[in-house]
Amino acid sequence: MIAQALRIGEHSARIGEHEDTLELTLRGDVSPDEAARFLDFMASHFAGQRYMLITGDVSQLGRVPAESRRTVFKQSGRVPPIRGLVYYRATFAGRVMTELVLRGYAIATGADIAAHFVDEEAEARAWLARRREQLAREHG
Repeated sequence: MIAQALRIGEHSARIGEHEDTLELTLRGDVSPDEAARFLDFMASHFAGQRYMLITGDVSQLGRVPAESRRTVFKQSGRVPPIRGLVYYRATFAGRVMTELVLRGYAIATGADIAAHFVDEEAEARAWLARRREQLAREHG
């Protein structure tokens, strides 16, 4: 059985109420080992899916060092394309870290990621619902 939630250091990952959604809480720096464990979790749960969506609270996100970003880039082929990402409560630094990771991911995979930042979780859930509808129209 695949775990539906995982604690990784001070961070957590869990499958959302929709099977296509990963919900993250990122607290502090993300080490290369933690990045690899996130990808392991994503690969085990989202295998065979056309895409995945990501949301989460990044109000306490620290640094994502270059080595951690390289881990994401190198292992990004193990997971379905990320077709939407919406983080809430992001600080300016958290937005910058997210943009750095997404740029590398996009270069590594060729994915076109719709990324958005909002203030609260309810706004993030509403954005995800709209994105899910848009993807459903695209995929017929």
